[in-house]
Amino acid sequence: MKLKNDLWDFALLFYQHPGIESLCLKLQDQYGLSINRLIMACWAGLKGKELNEAVFESSAEQWKNQITQPLREVRYKVRQAKADTPELEACYAALRKAELACEQVELALLYEVVEGIPESEILEATVEKNLYQYLNFCKQPIDNLLEADIQTLVRAAKTYLGTNMR
Repeated sequence: MKLKNDLWDFALLFYQHPGIESLCLKLQDQYGLSINRLIMACWAGLKGKELNEAVFESSAEQWKNQITQPLREVRYKVRQAKADTPELEACYAALRKAELACEQVELALLYEVVEGIPESEILEATVEKNLYQYLNFCKQPIDNLLEADIQTLVRAAKTYLGTNMR
């Protein structure tokens, strides 16, 4: 497993893109979507790789469900508790660091799967197709608000492509 990889590097930079962190957190909180899969869909699309259901059913899904998500839930509980008990800050910070390390493993697992996909010749539409493929995998109905958020991600990915990728 290659923890330091192009997807990890992209995730760190793309998440810092103006508005992306808050948008991804909104999509996670309101629709239960995985931030790592949203970012992976954008990255793969920028690389000209079309995703299929097998990518989302990979070992990364099991890692997310059994490791990353439960750790996130514990971190959220500690975050609530530290509002009344500031001494829990060190515990909360350690959980954030552990969660980030788990997300890096998850992204490494996704990276391995995506690297095996051949590149498409249609770069322009692939980011959007990948995001909708993920929503389809999640059986997520698409309302106007979700549609607008997905288009915002597509635009941000295209902007990122113009400024950061080869």
